[in-house]
Amino acid sequence: MPSCTDAFETANYAQPYFDPLGLILAEEAGKVVGFVHAGFGFSKDKQSLDRSIGVICAVMVLPEFRRQGVGRELVRRAEEYLRQASATEIVAGQFSGCDPFYFSLYGGAKPCGFLASDPLAAPFFQSLGYQPGNTFGVYSRDLLECKDPFSMRLMSIRRRTELTLTDQPNQPTWWWYTHLGRFESVRFRLVDKKTKTPLAAVSIISLDHYTSKWNERAIGLVDMFVAESERGKGMGQALLIETVRNLRQDLIDRVEIHGPDDNPLALKALCGAGFCRIDTGTVYKKPSV
Repeated sequence: MPSCTDAFETANYAQPYFDPLGLILAEEAGKVVGFVHAGFGFSKDKQSLDRSIGVICAVMVLPEFRRQGVGRELVRRAEEYLRQASATEIVAGQFSGCDPFYFSLYGGAKPCGFLASDPLAAPFFQSLGYQPGNTFGVYSRDLLECKDPFSMRLMSIRRRTELTLTDQPNQPTWWWYTHLGRFESVRFRLVDKKTKTPLAAVSIISLDHYTSKWNERAIGLVDMFVAESERGKGMGQALLIETVRNLRQDLIDRVEIHGPDDNPLALKALCGAGFCRIDTGTVYKKPSV
């Protein structure tokens, strides 16, 4: 977790849709011993909340108070809050489009369910009737390793494209303003040199609040996009490699990115760009509400 409260407050309390009723505390003799935080997903166009999708964003209980039913009761109350707010579907663990809080605070670059490196999550949610759903890979690349992947296809892409920077997407959504717009983020775009048409793009965010724990400067890559006509042609791989080269010049030590396991083209691009899988996130779904 970050060493100060600034990142926590920005990602949570400062959000325009933060509802105190969704943050439920457990106390013992006036001491907070656990909490659960629930929110909602976003509409398909990411321009508003979708209150039909409830999300258990986080749940924590102090070790000495575990196995006493505290976590179970916290989740029950969170589910009750979500149902009363019209949720017809509830998931535990955030992912793209269902990530109202804790952006870049849990899971690294962005939330992607509950991590396999957090061994208590799976048995806890499964004991409450949740079933494993979507999974996501957490990928990392050490930039001190300067040897970048090379192929004739990559060389051809590099000849006809160039990497440009912008401060936001062409059409930023409400989700973008409430997430990336709140951080120091820039967007790398791989564009055709002749037509200036964007072929692929990815946003970078600072992970400076992890520096004291990781002992290295890290950057997160999020919201990656490849034009439909360019998918499967190495464009995503080329974008990642060019982005890595640019970040290396800024003395960044490590880059992290997440990829959904149900998108083999994205995972192929990540591995082809020299990223290694270091963790797995799982989203848990409640069969019925």
